[in-house]
Amino acid sequence: MTEKKQDNAIAWLLILLLALIWGSSFILMKRGLKSFTFDEVAALRMFSAFIVIIPFAFRNFKEIKSHQWKYIFASGMLGNMIPAFLFPFAQTMVASSMAGMLNSLTPVFVLLIGKFVFGISTKRSAIYGVALGLAGAIALILIRTQGAIGSNPAYGLYIVLACIMYAISVNILRTHLHDLNPVVITGFALMFAGVPCGIYLFSTDFISRISSQPEGWESFSAIVTLGILGSGLSTVLFNRLLKITTALAASSVTYLIPIVSILWGLWDYEIIGVYHLLAMTGILGGVYLINKK
Repeated sequence: MTEKKQDNAIAWLLILLLALIWGSSFILMKRGLKSFTFDEVAALRMFSAFIVIIPFAFRNFKEIKSHQWKYIFASGMLGNMIPAFLFPFAQTMVASSMAGMLNSLTPVFVLLIGKFVFGISTKRSAIYGVALGLAGAIALILIRTQGAIGSNPAYGLYIVLACIMYAISVNILRTHLHDLNPVVITGFALMFAGVPCGIYLFSTDFISRISSQPEGWESFSAIVTLGILGSGLSTVLFNRLLKITTALAASSVTYLIPIVSILWGLWDYEIIGVYHLLAMTGILGGVYLINKK
């Protein structure tokens, strides 16, 4: 097998694993919110991810050049910490399946930010893709079907903001940190996010909630799983994916994420209307045009 074919095979394996992990993150947040506040969910997620990954990162501490620290800090804030708070806050009012659908906007913003901030050239078909993807997102937020998707779809705008931050982080990783070990990037990015989140977490009542809430331990396990897999391991895998493919191709894992999140939503008795699926199709159609060669 040639090196290019081997990289393609690894890339597809990573995309499938990431889709499964990230597609399941929305239902895990929903489980966590049963016993904890949105900020406790976010802080515990970041802190648990940091605790697991940082010992491995310190082994290669010397790889980081002085000028790269600011980019690692930016990745920690924009790719981890702030979105970790925005998603559970949004999910206090919208269903996990909707969160997964809106998450598909990430490649749209990867292209926009790559073009206007990082100077990456753009095809005409990609411009059409941006328009279609944004139209699908607007429709998804505006649709109000009785009993479906959530009590206040406007909270989906917080997920849109998180997608913009993810997109900035993706471009930073690809442009300024491509030569670093993925574990090093992830570990120290999570250090900048995990330390303040840990300090904040232990100022809350999350410990008492574990035993006092009927589903406390289940919620705690869901969030820790989310942190270890959804923020720790997955970020290492994604940074590895960025090294063997383009930023846009890597972010196209979001083709599969909504499928996984919808399946989890249906399993959890969420009602998903036809119009929501059509709006999601618009988003994914836009992502297709963005990546079309």
